[in-house]
Amino acid sequence: MGQEDAVSFEGQLHRDKKPKDRILDLISRQFYWLRKLTDELHWSFVSSVVILYGINQGMSLGMSRISTQYYMKDEQKLQPSEAQVYFGLIQLPWVVKPLWGLLTDTLPILGYRRRPYFILGGKFMI
Repeated sequence: MGQEDAVSFEGQLHRDKKPKDRILDLISRQFYWLRKLTDELHWSFVSSVVILYGINQGMSLGMSRISTQYYMKDEQKLQPSEAQVYFGLIQLPWVVKPLWGLLTDTLPILGYRRRPYFILGGKFMI
């Protein structure tokens, strides 16, 4: 077994782990990251951000999905397959958002990173 088969994590070498050990290692990395974050910031700040963000996302996504499904099913009388096509079209901007962010961060236009993209986006909206 060569050095390329070894994986380094926190200064230790792990070789040929069992699948159960890999899953536990993956979970422990997340807790290690969270511990480092709470050491850098304060635990109350981290927990309040997680709670508020979770409540905000959960409530807004849940309510909008319920209302959209009601509108499509009861008001528009769409079949489930048609409703899924429209729901996919509604979600398309959220799928493109990370790609757009990556593009604006890595490809500046005339030395500017975001300003030209805002202008182009505004022009496309008109």
